[in-house]
Amino acid sequence: MGALAEQAIAKLRVERDETLRTLLPIDEADCRLPAKWAGTDRTVNFLLRHLTSHQLDHLQHVQKLLRGRQHSLTEPQILLMKAHALQGEMEALLLSLTDEDFLKEGPNEGDWSVQRLAEHLCEVERGYREEMRSSIQKAHAGS
Repeated sequence: MGALAEQAIAKLRVERDETLRTLLPIDEADCRLPAKWAGTDRTVNFLLRHLTSHQLDHLQHVQKLLRGRQHSLTEPQILLMKAHALQGEMEALLLSLTDEDFLKEGPNEGDWSVQRLAEHLCEVERGYREEMRSSIQKAHAGS
């Protein structure tokens, strides 16, 4: 990974974290509130939808730039990109919960709380990562 990309990602994460902190608490009624964008009357919902599509537009733009440079992603990069996208969805979902909702177990006997599910995801991710790292290191050491 390049240092410049890591710096850009750090800035993007700061902005997204602030966006999530600010906007996750809004409700459906808030989405109907008037808002302005580029001097045009809109709604909060319009801005939310366009924030999402703006991100997608630029993701596609970066992909096009890289394709023009004959830069193709490896299968591991694609799979990790998908895993990271799912992580973003999980983060936004978890951040929308109150502490009570986070700790509450499911309605059925043996159901885990969201907290336990998050802990499980951490444990399993660590396990997968370390097993893959170990396997790769062993294979490279043996070559």
